[in-house]
Amino acid sequence: MSDVVLFEKLPLGQDALNESKFIGQVTLNVESTLNSLSLQMIELLTEQLTKWREDDSILALFFQGAGSKAFCAGGDIQALYHAMVGQPGEPVPYAESFFEQEYRLDYLIHTYPKPTIAWAHGIVMGGGLGIMGACDYRIGTQRTRIALPEITIGLFPDAGASWFFSKMELHWAHFLAWTGCSINARDAQLVGLVNHLLQHDQKDEFVRELQSADWFAEFEGIDGQGVIADVILKLEAPSAGFPPSKLLEHENLIEGMMSDCLANENPVAAFVKALPKLEGDTWLEKAASSFSRGTPTTAQIIERQFRLTRNISLKEMLKIELIIAVQCARHPDFTEGVRALLIEKDNKPLWQYNEMGKVPESWIDEHFSAPWDRHPLDDLPELG
Repeated sequence: MSDVVLFEKLPLGQDALNESKFIGQVTLNVESTLNSLSLQMIELLTEQLTKWREDDSILALFFQGAGSKAFCAGGDIQALYHAMVGQPGEPVPYAESFFEQEYRLDYLIHTYPKPTIAWAHGIVMGGGLGIMGACDYRIGTQRTRIALPEITIGLFPDAGASWFFSKMELHWAHFLAWTGCSINARDAQLVGLVNHLLQHDQKDEFVRELQSADWFAEFEGIDGQGVIADVILKLEAPSAGFPPSKLLEHENLIEGMMSDCLANENPVAAFVKALPKLEGDTWLEKAASSFSRGTPTTAQIIERQFRLTRNISLKEMLKIELIIAVQCARHPDFTEGVRALLIEKDNKPLWQYNEMGKVPESWIDEHFSAPWDRHPLDDLPELG
């Protein structure tokens, strides 16, 4: 079904040559799965965005999710699960194609030559965060809920997560990835995941303002980025009605605790010992519980992932992520985590290694070992 993603050209008027110009509007359109990305959706997005990149009539892109619940809740995990179950311990062609094409799409958006806008309303996770995080303008609303809960299913923060985590202070990056905690728009703005806050009921007005703005002013320096920034500035107001930032409320505790843990030779084991500091606060206890029930392998993958990707290019980050993703599909914890949490829902995963901070380094090494002679993403263009 091609309507799983909707593409529309929103008119902006005509330029000095009387040529019509547009914003390319992209709607992820599978409300029943909270707009989660399937391989078909990824292929459709890549095809259309590639066409619009070369289309001089398209001046900017606007991404949104259908319905009121989610921008995009991640990837189609159930499809990945059924592919992995059929080929345990072996190459999984569907999973490998899914991750490769998803990361290519993320890179396409990151490097897009035209301004990109994401209206990040509702749930934003996994692959949805990959799309949102690649956009220039990432707009949170009063109902934005962002999380990277991959530790609970034996995966890891991917789809370019290394890029935006590398821009965060280390204590935020590790706390969010290890606990998979859900954060709101103010939290997301604090750590740089969103860069603007608007009320959700302003969306139609925002689009109308973009359409009526002067994209063709004849003075030096005018460009699409300036037009969009001006529209946001006009509408953005003190974020009344937005939930307060939980991260800011707990900043001193989290920063102190995480700094001590990351200075330890075994940061994951140190975090386990530090968890009692989170007791007595409902939000922190929930974060601690998610970590404690998570995959020990993933916890150590994250620690190494963040070390390796802190100061490298986006392309090299995505290459590392693809290796880890492919290896997660070939190793048992990802399949088991999805089974326990999403398929059979018994919430009793049998992890390959059960104790946090005590997974053999040789096992983690396997997840960072490229299974090909030539990396599939070698052909990504270098950023200029």
